[in-house]
Amino acid sequence: MKKNLIYLSLAVLICGAAEAARAEESPCLMCHGQKDSGAPYVDPKLMAASTHKDVSCDSCHMGIDSYPHPDPKPKPVFCGGCHSDVSERLLSSDHGKAISKTKSGFAICLSCHGSPHNVRRPEDPASPLHRSNIPNTCDTCHKELFAAGKLLFEPRMTYDKTVHGRAFMKNKDAKVAICTDCHGDHDINFPANSKSRINRVNVPQTCGRCHKKQVELYSRSVHGKQLAAGHKEAPVCTSCHGEHNIVAHGESGSSVYSGSIVKTCSNCHGSEKITAQFGLPISPVKSYMDSYHGVAFRAGNLTVANCASCHRYHDILAPSDPDSSVNPANLQNTCGVCHKKAGELVAKGKIHSDLSVMQDKGSYEWLLKTVKEVYILLIVLTIGFMLPHNLIDLYRKAVSGWRAHPAEDRMTVNERWQHALLALTFIGLAYTGFCHRYPDSLFNTVFFPGQEGAAMRALLHRVLAGLFMALAVYHAFWLVLLKHGRSRLLALLPTLDDLRDLIQLIRYNVFKTGEPPHFKHYSYMEKMEYWALVWGSFVMVLTGCVVWFREWTLAYLPRWAIDLALLIHFMEAILACLAIIVWHFYWTIFDPAVYPMNWAWLTGKVAPPHSEKDEK
Repeated sequence: MKKNLIYLSLAVLICGAAEAARAEESPCLMCHGQKDSGAPYVDPKLMAASTHKDVSCDSCHMGIDSYPHPDPKPKPVFCGGCHSDVSERLLSSDHGKAISKTKSGFAICLSCHGSPHNVRRPEDPASPLHRSNIPNTCDTCHKELFAAGKLLFEPRMTYDKTVHGRAFMKNKDAKVAICTDCHGDHDINFPANSKSRINRVNVPQTCGRCHKKQVELYSRSVHGKQLAAGHKEAPVCTSCHGEHNIVAHGESGSSVYSGSIVKTCSNCHGSEKITAQFGLPISPVKSYMDSYHGVAFRAGNLTVANCASCHRYHDILAPSDPDSSVNPANLQNTCGVCHKKAGELVAKGKIHSDLSVMQDKGSYEWLLKTVKEVYILLIVLTIGFMLPHNLIDLYRKAVSGWRAHPAEDRMTVNERWQHALLALTFIGLAYTGFCHRYPDSLFNTVFFPGQEGAAMRALLHRVLAGLFMALAVYHAFWLVLLKHGRSRLLALLPTLDDLRDLIQLIRYNVFKTGEPPHFKHYSYMEKMEYWALVWGSFVMVLTGCVVWFREWTLAYLPRWAIDLALLIHFMEAILACLAIIVWHFYWTIFDPAVYPMNWAWLTGKVAPPHSEKDEK
């Protein structure tokens, strides 16, 4: 029993000594360190781990000079008493002013630094301002502002989806951009403030804290020089990459993704105001879209050259600059990145050409514009002859009785197979070709959606082109080497009788005089269509091969040869399709003499003639 009393006495002495030491070290904890004392509780362990552990209580809680102190609330703590430089930066910033409208005193500091008696250094992982915790700390207030409708988006939610946010979530200790890297800490200002890190003028410097090499290239670029010269319209990092929506350039959601970069560049280069202000080429985006690369790009080919492929990325220079990738002296190397056999002639002519504006007659643009206008005239004259010719014929047959060629064998089995293959390849080429030219149209997206559909369409167009050319070669040999083919060729040659038949039919249909002509095996209508097909096939094959085998073209011909071939290919396709619809469809389908169809392409025979009298 005596031994237990001795141990108890020693324990009381030891505890009393410890309590006395703690009271001596921080007498405030005599009350505030006890949960049941009735005073506001301060956890001694947290206080001991705080960066303020060696700071006396009255250094912050000034005005308390008695013990026990009176019940009224003490004055608010002013952190600026010790941290004057930081306090000045905060209170003069837009962020500090915004916070101080609703909170005051040390609450401004504690909004970010956390519990007043547990303030940790930013290097401490337990600190709200440790790099791994900053996004959550900032989100504490900003998600409330978003919920209250005071922000257009919730920064944390958008940040988590960015290339920076995803890297941060994967490894919170990684050196990736967080809120304070871009916005600052005690000196956060709104973007319109010239002192703000995210003010347009300061954005390159802010991004350059991490992306040094890219900003060095940008500062030497035409964009960087314009920004340095004080032009606020000059693009900066965020103009192209975005802000809270930055993702890797290889992702489809990126504004600099190969499928999006043309739209991104067009935000400035498609603006009439900006192009006029800086003396830039007129409609460079439109001219690109009409070019070989642009047509392929719109058709879904994302591997084709875009703005950045030629002009580069961060080091974009004016074409007149000797170091520019699009300087005429460097074009062979630039084009050679994709086209290994690109020759010296690739630099001939302007890169961006707008055919809607007449250029100097010495330039190839004048040639392109002239060819386009000639084709438009040719289309107008051709269809302008065919359509009235057929409408008048339809009217006369409707009021005077129908007639047809005498019943006879018209097409052999060989000819029918040639016709069937021709119809298949022509229709397939026309469909895939116009889908390529108008990729956003419904008739394209139904069968060839997306990038995979574009690749399939391009492959199908080339396969059909190969079959078409093989048929053309076979037909040429058939005409020359076989007796039946030679007889068909002789029968298809134009003669004076064809001109007389045309005049006689016009007199009969228009002036109602004489008799309708009695055509031979092939009428002038069929001859016109056949030789138009021969001519059109030659043009389409030639221009198609110029584009198809572009490596050879670029090695031996100027670059604009591809533009010219594309233009002729497209205009000839329009002419051919219109001729088929207006001319061929009438004489083989809508002509009352053969309606509902001339079955010779299936049976080889023309139906016997019939008229209104026979009907009666």
